[in-house]
Amino acid sequence: MDIELRYTDEEVAVIDGVIASICPRMPQESLQNAFRSAHEHLHEGNADAADLRRIISALEFTDPGQCTSCSKESYRNMTNLLLKTKAMLRAAI
Repeated sequence: MDIELRYTDEEVAVIDGVIASICPRMPQESLQNAFRSAHEHLHEGNADAADLRRIISALEFTDPGQCTSCSKESYRNMTNLLLKTKAMLRAAI
């Protein structure tokens, strides 16, 4: 029995926030466009393996483990989201 992994609306909102926070800091326009594309595909419900890799990259870049002011709950939620995205990528390839 295959279980289809999908993001919840809350998880999509978190990913949107992460992408929105790092996109302006990216020096290359092509990289910004790639993350914007991942954002669009995420909202359309058709994120592919390349999009999931970008999401993983963004989540790892904003690792809450480096944040001394993050709560344990925030850290746990971000870690769970990262693990879920990695599982989705494994299922996609």
